[in-house]
Amino acid sequence: MFRKYQSIQRKAAGFVRYLLTGILISAAVFTWQAAIASEYSPPGLYDVDHLTLDNGLDIIFKQRPGAHTLSVRLWVGVGMQDFECEHQETPHFLEHLLFTGTSRYSEAELEHLVADHGGSWNAYTGNEETVYEMDIYSRYPDVAINTLYEILTDSIISEENVETSRDIIHREVGGKPSKVRQWFRLRGFGVNGTEKAVMKLLPGVDYVCEGLRTADHITRQDILDTYKRYYVPENMALIVVGDFEQEPMLDLIKQTFGQITLIPSPERKLPTPGVPDNYAQETGTLSPLLSNDAVIGILYGIPGFWSEDIFPLMIIQHYLDFRLGEEIRIKRGLSYSPGVWRETLSKFGLFSIYADVNLDDIDETIKIIETEIIKLVEESMDSELLEKSKMKILLQNVQGYESNAQFADYYASDYVYFKEKGYFEDIEAKIEAVTSDDIARVAKEYLSLDKGIVIYEIPTLTTTQFYILMSVLVVLILSLALYIYLKSHSRIRKMK
Repeated sequence: MFRKYQSIQRKAAGFVRYLLTGILISAAVFTWQAAIASEYSPPGLYDVDHLTLDNGLDIIFKQRPGAHTLSVRLWVGVGMQDFECEHQETPHFLEHLLFTGTSRYSEAELEHLVADHGGSWNAYTGNEETVYEMDIYSRYPDVAINTLYEILTDSIISEENVETSRDIIHREVGGKPSKVRQWFRLRGFGVNGTEKAVMKLLPGVDYVCEGLRTADHITRQDILDTYKRYYVPENMALIVVGDFEQEPMLDLIKQTFGQITLIPSPERKLPTPGVPDNYAQETGTLSPLLSNDAVIGILYGIPGFWSEDIFPLMIIQHYLDFRLGEEIRIKRGLSYSPGVWRETLSKFGLFSIYADVNLDDIDETIKIIETEIIKLVEESMDSELLEKSKMKILLQNVQGYESNAQFADYYASDYVYFKEKGYFEDIEAKIEAVTSDDIARVAKEYLSLDKGIVIYEIPTLTTTQFYILMSVLVVLILSLALYIYLKSHSRIRKMK
């Protein structure tokens, strides 16, 4: 470009014009990119204020004054995967016990306290975290923070409350399993094909337990030990989103959560799965016991959420979900709700393709699923389909973060990443950056047919077979009764 100018002055002038043009173009591109980024996610979603108190508690602030609400999330780094099967319900116990009352308020009084200030609260225990939720009218930030602080530091974990919570947990997991049911389960009876496939894909990980999950073996001391070990400031984060002033909020948190003693964060040894021995198909053993339909599909092991491959897998999930719905449900009417399910933890994940079908349609449906997978693995996804799949995810994300509660839930769900990296990842940018080559590579690496376990959830008996069996049993019982009756009367006659 500069060769066109014959003098130093002209070269200098040209350089200045070139520099200014570059600056203007860069500014235009930056503005365009910012507009695109805000098109699929709320402005400022990934921009938060982060600080750490002297005792190690992480705080994430996100001011959103548009609505008069305040959403607070208390994240605790403990979940079911921190424990072996017999004690996996321990963090679940704690979640319930922190709602059963303090030295000042009973459980009912706590409920009224929150509701009377326009609030609602809840909690959940996940595989790798426990989260306490509070949504309240923004004029009452003190009620939200003080109440969460009080249940965290002053809940009464009595033997009576432990036993009450034990009964609640058993109801939530489908009832307290009897010794007879546990005996059968430990010998493989009543285990469905999906559970067997998960155990095979994740050797060394208690994601699915051989026995039925129960709270029977967990003592009050186990619960207290878990509280002492994991409920420490360095292993917790407080997330505040909504209509609030940051300085008064920070002062309030320092006066409460900031007073908790500094204790080092525990070393967590979350399990890493080994390599599967084989990928042979799986069926249930007396599970399901009675049905007229079957559930079939293929289950794969995939990497955890730290892997960059999660974003191509996210697109593949949406693509296959659409394709199966079109081919299996709309065109052929073989299934009411085929789909794709994906679960991702820190060190491993699962990817499941499934369909509910009539027993006569099993082979045809499996063939369609396998054909779609082969097509994806061998031919990948053309650019037009890729862009459509991306756009589907991006447009759905537009609706995903409308309220302060949704913002807070997102920060809580992605807090582990934030703690490690120091920022919340721009998911939309990651999705937009996925290429056809990425899809091809990831599909071949994780979703080839020889790396999946085909699952047949076929009932032991159909309803018709059950009625026939019952009819046969009734006939046999009646025949036996008639035989005994005739035999006894024959003896009586002979005695006469």
